[in-house]
Amino acid sequence: MKAFLLAAWSLVLRDYRVRFRRTLLGVVWFFVPLFTLVSVALLVGKDLGLYPEGQSRDYLLRLLTGLMLWQLFADTWLEPMRLARRANMLLRSVVFDARILLAAGAISAVVAIALKLPVLLAAAIWFQAPLSVALGWFPVGICVLIAIGMAMACLTLPLSLALLDVRYAMPVVQYALLLATPIFYASPDSGPLQWINQVNPFTYVMVPFLDLMTGTMPDVTAVLGLVVLAACLLWLGLLYYQAKVRLAVAYIGR
Repeated sequence: MKAFLLAAWSLVLRDYRVRFRRTLLGVVWFFVPLFTLVSVALLVGKDLGLYPEGQSRDYLLRLLTGLMLWQLFADTWLEPMRLARRANMLLRSVVFDARILLAAGAISAVVAIALKLPVLLAAAIWFQAPLSVALGWFPVGICVLIAIGMAMACLTLPLSLALLDVRYAMPVVQYALLLATPIFYASPDSGPLQWINQVNPFTYVMVPFLDLMTGTMPDVTAVLGLVVLAACLLWLGLLYYQAKVRLAVAYIGR
């Protein structure tokens, strides 16, 4: 296990060196999408009805929490594809445990959210958010989203190695799912958007954890159900991944 984690960590470090090698801002680029989305939402959110008058504090904390958790899930899901693209020569020439790519993606996602957590904590202190036992569920939400992200990576990574369309389409799919999940807005009571929210499974994954920073306790039954679901999805995903990834590697370079 130690060698497995060290190999995954080495892959992450190598990726970070390559990604930020010729940049002036370095890891600051991790914060640019978050700050951009939050700033735009705050500037136009009230006019668009995203939050009512006088509720900007709760909206900001909810939005920061939602975007950071979503990015954790998205990175866990999509980072293995990007890492595999950079390590395609290694995949073809060396036989190693391909689950290292999944672990490296999860580690990269955890590092990214760890860098951003001080921003959320600073916002909570600035707005005097109440300390609540609800915050104890935050690590549970992180684990659930990592497990679901890894399960999705188990499905999409082999497909992306064999078919480049999958690699190009997944970022678009990710943004579409983000917009279909009530993170920027509260789910309406009626209309097409309510229907989209209801049929979108990620609504039920994200919503229980969005209001933790404002002291709102999640539905314990729903959270425990998510834990069981995430564990089952990850187990099934790993079975599929182990069966298909080596076959998919054979398509690299063709």
